Amino acid sequence: MNTFRFMPIDTRLEAGAFLIRLAYRGDSPTSGDMRVAAEHYSRKYGVPIGEFAGLIEAYEFIKARFSYDEKELLVLFGVCDGLENSVYDEFTMLERALGKEHVQTLGLRIALVTAGDDELNYDNAGLSDLLGYAQALPVSDEARWLFTDACVRYGEYRARLDTLLDQAEALVRETLGLLKPYADAALRGFSGDPSGETLFSHIAEAGLRLDCTGADVFPFIFQFSGIALYTNIVTAAHFGEPEQTTIAYGCMIDRINACGETGRDAAESMLGLLHALDDKRRLEILTALKSRPLCGQDLAALTGLSAATISHHMNELASTGLVGIEKQGVKLLYHLKAERFGDLCELLQKGFLE
Repeated sequence: MNTFRFMPIDTRLEAGAFLIRLAYRGDSPTSGDMRVAAEHYSRKYGVPIGEFAGLIEAYEFIKARFSYDEKELLVLFGVCDGLENSVYDEFTMLERALGKEHVQTLGLRIALVTAGDDELNYDNAGLSDLLGYAQALPVSDEARWLFTDACVRYGEYRARLDTLLDQAEALVRETLGLLKPYADAALRGFSGDPSGETLFSHIAEAGLRLDCTGADVFPFIFQFSGIALYTNIVTAAHFGEPEQTTIAYGCMIDRINACGETGRDAAESMLGLLHALDDKRRLEILTALKSRPLCGQDLAALTGLSAATISHHMNELASTGLVGIEKQGVKLLYHLKAERFGDLCELLQKGFLE
């Protein structure tokens, strides 16, 4: 039987989410400044802007008081060109997968980050494997160096991360009065369903597939429209440890979906799908996924697009339901959702041929 525990705000998790948002330097309106993100969702989905007021106030309170070096922030919490994750995200996934004791072992870190679709090489992974894997990545030299250096010098990078996280977490605690109502609202609909069936259906709608029998579910507040999943399923059996899965669930996901569905008719649904298909690069990605699920690095190699470009277009494809996402260890595996293409065919049939 599935067992899900719905947890209170994790201030450390929220400190990381704040820093990821603060470090974002791309052009997506949903990922950077909180006010810009809120205004985007208000315009696009009709969520009253006032419903974001506490999020904006908390984010701006912390930002105004947070002291940091720009370069250090971007190295640790930004996504270096071509990589799929920041150092913080990569370390979080490694630590959840291996545990705080095993993650200290260089060979195990190398085994996990270089595994891809292969079985983990627990006993023999070494520096030559890491260097060979990094050399083959379709990324810039700067990104390749950062990927390698962070894996090797884990302890030093971990200390640098903690310096920023400690400061941000202290400020997050000062804003809990603003954040708690969002946490309560996010998990209220699931609290009476310990089997997790409702949560599973919501996550499936977002394109994620779960193989766990239970999880600790935390509200995700500063990344209010996202879902993060961390698990040790890949390594638990090898180490003889119980499976542990953590899900961070965006506190505004259900509200955004509800408002989006309210005013959405068949024409708008069709327009969203056609817009997602109206891009040569997205069509190349979908074509590559036709034969089998692939991770971002595989897609980059097949299409010649950078990992950052793949990630950007995946957000668009996943938001329309054309592509689903499955977590495998520290990798995201993308797959086509055939039923959504069927929806488009049905909309076209009804709209123009009947």
